[in-house]
Amino acid sequence: MTEFLSINYTIAEFLGYKMSLVELLGTVTGILAVILATQSNIWSWPVGLVNFVLAFILYYQVSLYSDMFLQIYYVITGIYGWIYWYGMKTEEQTPITLLTIRGRIVHIILMIVGTIGIGYFMSHIHQIIPTVFPTPAAYPYPDSFVAVLSILANWMLAQRKIENWIVWIVIDIICTVMYWLKGIQFFSLEYLIFTLMAIYGLANWIKLYKTRHEEVKI
Repeated sequence: MTEFLSINYTIAEFLGYKMSLVELLGTVTGILAVILATQSNIWSWPVGLVNFVLAFILYYQVSLYSDMFLQIYYVITGIYGWIYWYGMKTEEQTPITLLTIRGRIVHIILMIVGTIGIGYFMSHIHQIIPTVFPTPAAYPYPDSFVAVLSILANWMLAQRKIENWIVWIVIDIICTVMYWLKGIQFFSLEYLIFTLMAIYGLANWIKLYKTRHEEVKI
């Protein structure tokens, strides 16, 4: 890891809080990606890819290993989402839908099973692979819960399911608290902003959904 991407490489200081370059760039690209996503803008995907790489580097350094591994998934789904959205015609850019009841049940089951399984593994990862992960995972179960929800939410976002924003709101609230406690306050404030943006994204997508259905009826 280069010196410039270390959390100890301070680029600015705000009210006594030392801001690292990787945290600053990660915050900026993260906020920009979400802004674009709330507008259903395809550029949210390439900007998001840059954010995922920066977040991967940051989370490793603060021992949030579930979040770190999550970024690998984000890169894969980010590429998929970019291609999927790009392949749509202009008039097909708003096929926003809701999950079925069966789909919601499946997502809840995956959330519970995934959190327990990944949380258990992450709580022992420093014992399983001590050379790569010398320190124990921080908040293994809450972090794993966020990781599982993020996987589900990101997939729903790529599929343009309205419920993705509800899940993001839950994720962002948890991350706001967890990152503050972990000492990366700027990321914490970023996720507080994400919470508000997810609420806006939910309202905006519901509006787009209703508009499309009204046009279909006409």
